[in-house]
Amino acid sequence: MNKAIFFFLLQAIVVLPAQSQSVYQNLQTGKYEVGFRIVTVEDDTRYEAQGNEYPSSRQQLKRREISIHIWYPAKANSGNRRITYGEYCYNHLLSSTSETIDSTRIRSQLRSRWRTVRSYFGEPDENGWEKLVAAPLLAHIDAEPVNSTFPLLMGSLRPLSTSIVNEYMASHGYIIAMVEYPNFNGTFGDMALDDVRDMQLAMTWMVNNTNADLAKIGSYGFSGAGFSQVLMAMSEKRIKAIADLESGLFMDRLFQSLSASNYYKPGKLRVPFLHIFSSDLSREEIYLNQFEDKMKFSSRYRLILNQPALHHWDFASEGYTACLFLNNRGDDKRKIEQSFEVSCSYLVKFFDAYLKDDQEAMAFLQGKPALEGYASELWDITRYDAAQPAPSLDQFEYLIAQKGIEEAVSITRSTIMIDSTSNVWEGSRMNSMGYRYLADKQYAEAIGIFKLNAELHTTTASWIDSLAEAYELSGDTDNMKKVSQQVVAILTAKETLSDSDKSLLELNQERLQK
Repeated sequence: MNKAIFFFLLQAIVVLPAQSQSVYQNLQTGKYEVGFRIVTVEDDTRYEAQGNEYPSSRQQLKRREISIHIWYPAKANSGNRRITYGEYCYNHLLSSTSETIDSTRIRSQLRSRWRTVRSYFGEPDENGWEKLVAAPLLAHIDAEPVNSTFPLLMGSLRPLSTSIVNEYMASHGYIIAMVEYPNFNGTFGDMALDDVRDMQLAMTWMVNNTNADLAKIGSYGFSGAGFSQVLMAMSEKRIKAIADLESGLFMDRLFQSLSASNYYKPGKLRVPFLHIFSSDLSREEIYLNQFEDKMKFSSRYRLILNQPALHHWDFASEGYTACLFLNNRGDDKRKIEQSFEVSCSYLVKFFDAYLKDDQEAMAFLQGKPALEGYASELWDITRYDAAQPAPSLDQFEYLIAQKGIEEAVSITRSTIMIDSTSNVWEGSRMNSMGYRYLADKQYAEAIGIFKLNAELHTTTASWIDSLAEAYELSGDTDNMKKVSQQVVAILTAKETLSDSDKSLLELNQERLQK
């Protein structure tokens, strides 16, 4: 592309009026106008070098800065102006929506996007590219927020790629906060350590400084940015639902990076999860058992888009807008567009169901509803119901108080053998809990706790001895002797005994003489 065309594109970003062709001509946007702004916050807990050299003094350090791109439901006609597609090509370079950058950097970014589109999809129509760069989208820059609370959706910023999805979700009543991706040249697993911390800080900032609802927070990401969302949800209790768009989480090389992260604990994922993928790449998900089996305590949905030869970037703004404007997608362009639109429909229904408690949206997810104008063979949806996790120690104690020891033990016993993540498995803590009840002479509760702990740790003599002690103090001599016999059998089978083992053996032999 020559310099004259780039100069025209640069001017068009600012001065061209709305085009007759709209990016949203087929997407069913919501009832809200959309606002957009960029803020940059500092993390007082982390410092980094100001230059490339390793700092030799404290003065060469600065607080870590995190830029957050925010889309939100906005009051009508309250913003400065509507943002253009071209501005999304370069606004990741800004620290605020009021910042300006020089035309050389803007031209560089536009040239880069042009080249990227050519490499993805083939030579675009130049007139189409000009119209696309100048096309106004939904968001109004620095518009006034609607005076109401909305669910918050967190993510890692993929410049341009999720801009349309972000606007679409905001129009349906969500606040979207995308955090600039860490500048790190390691694996996805390594990068997640920074990315998750950045999103956690941004999450706190958003709740404190916007009308985001603390109790209704979800997360989604496209491509590699989906990694951090899934990892964060395994440990971050504020996240209530997650989705990823075309993230190769369960493909060979990528899964190795994902699972190497300190955050990767699939059994800890307890929130609903929507996994959206193309049918071609889905055949390479050789670790899909992680999704189907290891994440069993999450309600999971797997949406597969069946259009042949979907490009990875067809899940992003680049692919969707190429179909609409660039005349380089061939005869299947409408089906490619529709695949993007179906994924957006499921994305909003998913979060409506789990963050807004929308029962109509939940019913949508439970089957495969007909979508007017869309052939049903375009997609398949599979649902995996969540298994019941075992209670934690705190939850177990709450169950004792609310439902009684027998039902609390019954619930825990029925779930604990499939849930290795529960701290009920921590025998020493369970034993200490039992002694608290024993000290208060709540013998039935103490006996129930000690009995369950003995079932989980059949060879640990000291914890089984606690059950014998509880029976003894409660006056149940027969059961005391039965349990003491177990302790004696365990200890006499050992080749060598410690001093504490010897004392425990002597104590239980004495009980057997009573």
